[in-house]
Amino acid sequence: MQHNRRAFLKTLGLATTGTMLMGPWDMHTVNAATKYPRNFIFCYFNGGWDQLLSLDPRNPKTFTDSSADIKKYQVELGYKRLATKFEDGSTLPRNIIRPSGSNISFGPAMAPFAKHYNQSCVVRGVMMDTVAHDIGRRYFVTGEMPAGLAAKGSSWGTRIVAQEGEGNRQIPNLVLRVETYNKNLPTFATGLKATSTTDLIKTLRKGPDALPAEYRKLLDDYRIASKNCDPTVLDEEGMMALVQQAQKKAKSLVDSGLGDYFDFLNKSKPEMVKIKNRYNIASSTDAGAQAALAFQSIKHGLAQCVTIELARGLDTHVNNWATDQPNIQQRGWKALATLVDDLKKEKHPDPTLANKGKTLLDNTTIMCFSEFARTPKINSKDGRDHFLVSSCLLVGAGIPHNKVIGKTADIGMSAYQVNPNTGAAVKTGGVFLNPQNILASIMTGAGYDSSDLREKPLKVLSNGKA
Repeated sequence: MQHNRRAFLKTLGLATTGTMLMGPWDMHTVNAATKYPRNFIFCYFNGGWDQLLSLDPRNPKTFTDSSADIKKYQVELGYKRLATKFEDGSTLPRNIIRPSGSNISFGPAMAPFAKHYNQSCVVRGVMMDTVAHDIGRRYFVTGEMPAGLAAKGSSWGTRIVAQEGEGNRQIPNLVLRVETYNKNLPTFATGLKATSTTDLIKTLRKGPDALPAEYRKLLDDYRIASKNCDPTVLDEEGMMALVQQAQKKAKSLVDSGLGDYFDFLNKSKPEMVKIKNRYNIASSTDAGAQAALAFQSIKHGLAQCVTIELARGLDTHVNNWATDQPNIQQRGWKALATLVDDLKKEKHPDPTLANKGKTLLDNTTIMCFSEFARTPKINSKDGRDHFLVSSCLLVGAGIPHNKVIGKTADIGMSAYQVNPNTGAAVKTGGVFLNPQNILASIMTGAGYDSSDLREKPLKVLSNGKA
């Protein structure tokens, strides 16, 4: 834990060295005393999504696929090229979706999620300033434009956990199938990364070559009885302290049995079978498995920040666009809808707020993003290419509900500036939305320091804070 670790280093006369090792952000642990810190789930849609099918659709009655309308608007919906059903057999609407009472219009691929409009905020006209996959992904993952191809800042989850402190979370920052970065922040804030739920389980359990229990006990007894080296002579830079801390942390994780929470393919455990069926889990890497992992991690207090990949394979430059884009996106939005359903069923961790009807979703912020969007017009190969202007989805705590922030133009879908106080589109005098000011706003609104991003928060996304 952050404060215990700092006290330990002070006791050893290593306060200065410890601060160096933990990085300059140690002074900004402004929320370390928060009893019920906000949870965060970051959901990546890999490959560049077609926002006309999801977060920024158009009405096909106005934006028809006639040559005249395509020329007029420079937008080609292509909804008629889609099948009438998704791969799971559910109806694929060839129209925008706007539930009764909703201020948000959703695209066809978001049919499973649209019911959650009253917990959602759609941000449109997000300037990505790149059409390169790696750069766009790292821009959104860190909130800072990369230097060349190299990530410039730390990941969202790393930034938040670094300020919140490790607390009693066994895995404060959990990352599945997405890049994660730590630039000079405390080591405990670094994301624990896995490629699948199976991979995570292997990390959290004793391996097949682990020593028998009696030998492990002898080693534990030896470590307890052995004296540490003189820190002023043999551990001047604190590396041995870090190694010892890592050993204890690794042992704690393996002994905790946390892997049992994520064993979704285990047919012998009724609870796992129930989760598998509820999230339609077919493999340890699919959208359902990752959404279930996020829910279990937040529900059981294992992590404060979870990053998952809800879609993969969206780079549809050719005629696979008409099949892959709607189906891959739909699987991701369907898994997200189930995750939101389950968070809404769980009580808020603060008993006082739980008694007032607040839920776990009221203490959790969800962000969905892709590295960029796809062109408004279909290309000569019946696909869509990369497009600079994108969108994102926010769900849950700390964000305005049932609201659209920002806008793209009817002609060519270029981005409008927005009024930072209201989120309304303006032609002049506003600001352009980008991953940097979105991250700064979410962090500021949740009570975290975002000054290193050097971007003024948008009051509409930061609970009025600036």
